[in-house]
Amino acid sequence: MSAAKIKMEKINKVFKTKRQTIVALSDIDIEVGEKEFIAIVGPSGCGKSTIIRIINDIIKPTSGDIYIDGNKFGKKVPREVVRKMGFIFQQPNLLPWLTVRGNIELPLKVFGEYNSASKDKTDVLLEMMGLKEYQNAYPSALSGGMTQRVGVLRAMIHNPEILLMDEPFGALDEKLREQMDIKLLEIWERLQQTIVFITHNIVEAVLLASKIYVMNTNPGRIVEKIEVDFPYPRDPEILIDPKFIAYTNRIVSLIGELHLKEIK
Repeated sequence: MSAAKIKMEKINKVFKTKRQTIVALSDIDIEVGEKEFIAIVGPSGCGKSTIIRIINDIIKPTSGDIYIDGNKFGKKVPREVVRKMGFIFQQPNLLPWLTVRGNIELPLKVFGEYNSASKDKTDVLLEMMGLKEYQNAYPSALSGGMTQRVGVLRAMIHNPEILLMDEPFGALDEKLREQMDIKLLEIWERLQQTIVFITHNIVEAVLLASKIYVMNTNPGRIVEKIEVDFPYPRDPEILIDPKFIAYTNRIVSLIGELHLKEIK
């Protein structure tokens, strides 16, 4: 493994209101290697989304240090570093007046990077995600799975070195989510970006990641780091592998019976 692409050391986040102080994150240590696919799994409210928003400089940490490519940024991540990142939210939030192609190419136009090669870049991504025939359709004509795919491509279009994914397939049914997970792995294996994937779905985390950080609540903290010993490429057949089942059982035991309803 090469030097860390992302490193968080002793990250703490405290939210203060007039009535209470909430410790959202406590002593978070995370390391993500170059081109590595890692997952952060845990029940709702454990601070998973707060972590990637801190990486992307949407939220400031109360204390602790952040390193990107070995450079320490502490509480401030430079804008040029943030532009190396693609952020995929739980909802794609596509602009309804733009076509599939228009939504995907929007970041290039916002960043002033749209040029003669942009069409070819979009064509490649549309083909990879199986959306070429829908490129001129509007979001209202798409299924939920299709809109999620468009959201993924929009985050990828400017060739980010880092993809931060906040439960992007959480609203999909189990079968469609599995299909999207496999498609995402296929694209990652081709583009080899560094991915931090947030989920509360244990099966999804084990299927996708080479390393899983398991979190729990009160306060949000990492209780264990698990190395997933399955080679890439992966396919749904590993879901019935005894070793796969052992990984999922281990994570369930770490999170605890209290949260079983949240980690379906």
